[in-house]
Amino acid sequence: MGFLKQPIKLLQKQDPARIGSIPGVKLFARFQSRQDLYIAGVHGKHEGGIHGRAAEGAFSVIVAGRYEDDVDYGDIILYTGEGGHSRASEMQYQDQDWVRGNLALKHSCATKRPVRVIRSHVLRSKYAPASGYRYDGLYRVTNAEQVTGKNGHAVCRFVLERIPGQAPLPGPGWSGAASSSSRGGSVEDDLEEEDNKPPVAGPSRQPVAAPRKRVAQKKKPSADLGGIQFKYEGSDSPPRPIKRESGFGPAPPLPGFR
Repeated sequence: MGFLKQPIKLLQKQDPARIGSIPGVKLFARFQSRQDLYIAGVHGKHEGGIHGRAAEGAFSVIVAGRYEDDVDYGDIILYTGEGGHSRASEMQYQDQDWVRGNLALKHSCATKRPVRVIRSHVLRSKYAPASGYRYDGLYRVTNAEQVTGKNGHAVCRFVLERIPGQAPLPGPGWSGAASSSSRGGSVEDDLEEEDNKPPVAGPSRQPVAAPRKRVAQKKKPSADLGGIQFKYEGSDSPPRPIKRESGFGPAPPLPGFR
């Protein structure tokens, strides 16, 4: 059983035989080894890539790219089942059948129950962590079928699709904290926290206009004095009278406007 002996099992924080996220394990939590994954309850198999039960479905899978038919598109993964594979290479030497982990994933496809996905650093993908293992959230098995693989043998192939609403997958060069978070809460808590964060305004690309100089403007008097309205026709023009419709002529100029 390797490291899965009684003393190690006593260190286990959560039961890995659980559908969905693990309480206390943050999205994108990193682990240095499979032993760390097991202790945290993220993946319960020390060697196999699929952890599950035929009657319940798959609990978790590790995407390591050790099968030649594996393809990682990030939010969509073409995942090859277990069996008939040489440990010395990625080549398939015999057919796979609907047993053990393959049957568990097929059951997950029928029930649409979520499966935890962990990526390994040995995966040849831009979504692989730089080292160790990274928990990348919950996926659903949307298709399960037996097809002919690249090497001519029958393989059980599954389509895993990432459940919407989770934070985007880290890209190349991303580095996160190793091991699971010490803060409590599940992946769903992290998603809720992300949704409640106020939007952060990015840098504006609009050109910044130069500040205008404030020019003092002369106040143009407008008055209705003695039945006569005055206005300026220009900034330096003296006021001229405006005739009323009553027909009266212009009044004599007022003092101060000459």
